[in-house]
Amino acid sequence: MRELIRYKALRRYMQSGDLIEWGSASIVGGIIRFFTKKEVNHSSILLNLDSFEGLKERRFILEALEHGVELNLMSKRLKDFEGSVFWSPLKPEYNHLRNGIAAWALERVGIDYDYSSLFSNIFGKVSQDAKKFFCSEYYHMAMVAAGILPKAKAARPGEFDKFDIHSKTIEIINQESTLEEKTRST
Repeated sequence: MRELIRYKALRRYMQSGDLIEWGSASIVGGIIRFFTKKEVNHSSILLNLDSFEGLKERRFILEALEHGVELNLMSKRLKDFEGSVFWSPLKPEYNHLRNGIAAWALERVGIDYDYSSLFSNIFGKVSQDAKKFFCSEYYHMAMVAAGILPKAKAARPGEFDKFDIHSKTIEIINQESTLEEKTRST
């Protein structure tokens, strides 16, 4: 099982509303990356609940997965994940919007996955539909709801850097370390 040393060193800096992007080693992930020409194929919203007793060192992610929008413990997802993971913190000028981003995103837990827009997104960006979400559409709409981004066609995973709303992108896990750990454990 992965030790998550880099994640554990960084998680105290991770705040609600930050972007977590995933480049999976799966076939579906590879297909999405082929069409988008990006190194990631999944986007999620970071959630920091450190004001709740016992959760100071825990981080969660909100993400649109095949069964709909879910809340997941980030360390569990990282341990089970094969591929690369990147963290993009929102710029400090958006700090006052973080609670609103988290509230908006939490209110949508359980909303269905937007399969039709996901497939349409292969051929061109789609208009956002707040009734269902695919992963990057969910993150993009959270930024629209907070007033950070204007409503426009949904961004794809890996395209959020063009908006200049994040201070940097930091790799938490890379594909090579995932493969090395897999090789050592077999």
